[in-house]
Amino acid sequence: MTRPGFEDRSLLLHATLDGELDAAGVIEMERFLAADPELAAEYARLKALRETIRAKAPRERASDSLRLRVMEIAEGGEPPRREAKTAPWRGPPSWLSFAAAMAATVVATLGLQHLIASSNAPDAALQAIVSAHMRSQISGQPVDVVSTDRHTVKPWLAGKLPVAADVVDLAEAGFPLAGGRIDIVAGAAVPTLVYKRRDHLISVTELRADKGDGASVQRDLAVEGYPVVRWFDGERAYVAVSDLSPTELDAFVAAFRRAVAKERGGGAGGESVK
Repeated sequence: MTRPGFEDRSLLLHATLDGELDAAGVIEMERFLAADPELAAEYARLKALRETIRAKAPRERASDSLRLRVMEIAEGGEPPRREAKTAPWRGPPSWLSFAAAMAATVVATLGLQHLIASSNAPDAALQAIVSAHMRSQISGQPVDVVSTDRHTVKPWLAGKLPVAADVVDLAEAGFPLAGGRIDIVAGAAVPTLVYKRRDHLISVTELRADKGDGASVQRDLAVEGYPVVRWFDGERAYVAVSDLSPTELDAFVAAFRRAVAKERGGGAGGESVK
């Protein structure tokens, strides 16, 4: 497969979602998603839309008469013929009925959009974290302290926050540390680490969790077009956001959790993202 052009993107994305690609095609498509953040975001949006429709849209049951006709055709029989009936003549539709039909269409469309938006709407804290990542990208200053040494970043954050943040070295895993910054989430200052992957940045924000399962990992398919993963480790919660493909972001989260578990002296920190 060659790199998909604009006309081929839609076909490839839908073929991937429908499971129509062979093994080689799936591998090649994963490469495209990893190399093209825009394509990955579109894939995430389409996948979220499909899952929302499947979960929320009502499914109509075929009538018994329709089922009988289908079975007759499948068994080689001919469908029953019906005598044509002449419908009574009706005058042209009035503007009132036309307007009512248009209004119904608009209401149905807006209802579906609201359904999709509400089922995938992020909470305020998650939205604030993604917004902070976006601002850091636009400003060109993604970190407050620039350093690839965690022994520099960790004490800098500790001097400004009441709780020490988990700062791990992931250079060997292909995600070198770029530095750290302080973000404001729900009115509180929280630590955010920034890692690099080629020309991409990954923001990891650490929060205090009121409750959480150590094995709980949740992928939010996309927030504002950015793949997001959040998870809990004891009394701490983490949110990772980047313009990397979801597959690479999952790999980063797994590497981060393994490194944190190792630094704490063990624990299952490297489970795969669900």
